[in-house]
Amino acid sequence: MARTVTFDSLEKRFKMVAGLPTLTQVDEFFFKESLNSRAQTAWHRCKWPDLLKLVEKTVAATTNPTADKAVQIDNDLDVMEIHQVYTKNPYTDRSAILLDFKLLDGFLILPANSSVSSVFIVGTAVRPTYGKDAGDETNVPEFLSNYLTAGSLSDFLRGDGQTEAAFQEENRAEEYLTLEIDRAERLQSQNKITFNTYPSYSFGVNILTTS
Repeated sequence: MARTVTFDSLEKRFKMVAGLPTLTQVDEFFFKESLNSRAQTAWHRCKWPDLLKLVEKTVAATTNPTADKAVQIDNDLDVMEIHQVYTKNPYTDRSAILLDFKLLDGFLILPANSSVSSVFIVGTAVRPTYGKDAGDETNVPEFLSNYLTAGSLSDFLRGDGQTEAAFQEENRAEEYLTLEIDRAERLQSQNKITFNTYPSYSFGVNILTTS
């Protein structure tokens, strides 16, 4: 599990850098909305290793769209973006095969000649709503904490009419996020899985090997 910080601790950091002795209900609502908006932006900026998850799903036929081998992309899948699909767990089984797939009308569609009954999907976890209300996720990924704090402060300053200060804080937030993107890309290159591939087809498979 990725390292986390609490929503409360980020709220306290925001209060400190914003120079506010206390947060009103309006301030608390603003901070929550700003933080979640910023988190949503960051979620799609990179294939974050800390946010990847592996899900096994059963393959079945579907009539709408018509497909013999499909997996429905619904709330039970709990994955926001799908990156790879394998026949077996690629982290424990060296014979796992990387499958081609298409996304169509809320379904993950496999080639019609696929013989698998289940697949392992690697994807980015669905972003929760962060906060301290009932049902909210109270733990926030630590690697995003600096970006979220600076970004929320920029939003606050902009709303307060401090345009120049908001611009400076926006630049700081982007620098924090860029540093984390660089870190994530280094991790991905270090842990890269390579493949021995069959001759290229429009809808084929690759055999998994590790380097």
